[in-house]
Amino acid sequence: MKLRAMIALGAVLAGLVATGPAAASSSAQRGLSLATDVPNLTVSPVPCAKQTFELRFGNTGRTAVYADAFITAPAPLNVSRQIVSSYLPPGYTLKVPIDVTAPKGSAPGQYTVQVTAGDQKLSLPVEIGQPPVDTTGNLARYVPVSASTEHVPVYPACGAVDGDRDQEHWGISTGWNDASRGKFPDWLQVTFDQPQSVGRADLYTLDSKKYPAAGYGLKDWDVQAQVGGAWQTVAEVRDNKAGLTSTTFTPVTATAVRILCLASNEGLTYSRIVELELYAS
Repeated sequence: MKLRAMIALGAVLAGLVATGPAAASSSAQRGLSLATDVPNLTVSPVPCAKQTFELRFGNTGRTAVYADAFITAPAPLNVSRQIVSSYLPPGYTLKVPIDVTAPKGSAPGQYTVQVTAGDQKLSLPVEIGQPPVDTTGNLARYVPVSASTEHVPVYPACGAVDGDRDQEHWGISTGWNDASRGKFPDWLQVTFDQPQSVGRADLYTLDSKKYPAAGYGLKDWDVQAQVGGAWQTVAEVRDNKAGLTSTTFTPVTATAVRILCLASNEGLTYSRIVELELYAS
């Protein structure tokens, strides 16, 4: 009798476990849905180039859940988020932008970004295309760029080497702004894959109708080149009031070039560069 009683008690406990919170959570997970706003992506393997898809993470069940969606990408792809965690009310769909990038030198080909949530799985085909070729002679295009600080997400360092010189696009689609208000110097730097002969720097600072250069543009800066592992100043600009300043200097063979920002026409505020272009002469 004792043995039968123990077996019966074990069955009852097993039933409680099967219908407890863990089982309810598993059932809720089966009510999840995954979708994207695009069927595929094509990514260019250059610094700062990115493509974005919208992850649509929904709850098709009748009860609210806390749920996770996991995003994985094979090398060399990178994604801006690897997990999305959210409270999802019944019938609600969360929409989250996910950036996909490929570093310079990535092999062209077909890849797949995978998304999983509960028992749901989604595959997004991603193609890495051929890298673009600059035909203008601008040495600052399609090479790695960095900065002392970045006022992200609106004014990243990438915004100063994206090929857009239009000052009216400032704050909309182009331009770099540092994130250390009132603190100088700041710097913006491009680094070459191999040494390059550089003899001219064209700097477009903020000079829109709303924000003229005389009031908001970069005032003082040095052009510095990294030669033989050491930085040297190859040109100086002072008291600038123009939107475009083209500076020529004796060509040097450099592994990197940076703009050392010293002052703004607005006073102790920010360094602002719409576009930086570098040429051999």
